[in-house]
Amino acid sequence: MPTFNDITSFLSGQLLGQLLVPDIDLSGQTFVVTGANTGLGFECTKHLVRLKASKIILACRNVAKGEDAALRIKQAILTSETELVVWHIDLANYGSVMAFAKRIQSQEIPHIDGFVANAGVEVDDFQLSEGIELTLKVNVVATFMLAMAVLPKLQDTAVKRSIDTRLTIVGSLIHNFGPDAQLKAPGDPQQDIFDALSDADTADMAQRYPLSKLMGHLCSRQLAQHVTSASRANNSVVVNWVNPGWCRTELSRSKSKSIPKIILMPVMGWSAEKGSRSLVHGVTATKETHGHYLSEGHIKEESSYVRSDEGRHAGERIWRDLQKRVRTAMGDNAGGIDVIGLA
Repeated sequence: MPTFNDITSFLSGQLLGQLLVPDIDLSGQTFVVTGANTGLGFECTKHLVRLKASKIILACRNVAKGEDAALRIKQAILTSETELVVWHIDLANYGSVMAFAKRIQSQEIPHIDGFVANAGVEVDDFQLSEGIELTLKVNVVATFMLAMAVLPKLQDTAVKRSIDTRLTIVGSLIHNFGPDAQLKAPGDPQQDIFDALSDADTADMAQRYPLSKLMGHLCSRQLAQHVTSASRANNSVVVNWVNPGWCRTELSRSKSKSIPKIILMPVMGWSAEKGSRSLVHGVTATKETHGHYLSEGHIKEESSYVRSDEGRHAGERIWRDLQKRVRTAMGDNAGGIDVIGLA
């Protein structure tokens, strides 16, 4: 349950938060943005183009829509020399994630300076996909499976180019309202948390999206800690996660509108462009942001639950179960993909 401070943090950030796009030159740098054909990903890509990124890979489930997005960006920014390339990825399919990861790790793309893990889903109906509820599969398991596979390329780029590279995961202020009680061990503490939450008879789909974001924040902490411990004092990959605010986007296009959302979104909701500034901030931020949650342009405390011992233990359990699922999906040899975060 959110505390009073969690609620006031949400309201103050949403109502008063301001963030400018950084005034920097990204010439010579390559970025990847997942879910780049619409909403936050599309607007983030536009900002990176304006900042003169040399190459951007738009990672999209629908290639045709990705190509259309790239064309619209080129038409909107006629002076741009940024190369826009569309690659296919479907986070609802582990095979697609692995194929994308192999492509990232190949020599097809010499280096990656920043990766924005933005793609996600919000749905009403319970759907099983490869043995797991769809929201958890896309927003948690596949997102971090991809992050683990991208990290080696980011590390390689950091070493070869003597720079800091960045992995930015899109979190949400909605994690403050995630139903943390659902993360308590139901009966057997050794039961896989994803199995427990993928029961059609007990799944609370009304709260599934905020739950997935809460789990994403807990996993982001675990991943950043792993990168820190594995790199010791020489870490050159910045892992952070950002709050884009409560935005008017197509994310919930397949979800029925609630009365509070119908009433409050026109008053409190941010545009996708405003929310995307947080993504740009994260993927260009300094090393001091490693292992931190960013909101309104600065490091911000997460919910009371995330910072509690109970939240830490839940994060460890979720990470353990996530690692097992990633191993199973990739196979004994990780499908020939180099990954970081499975140790």
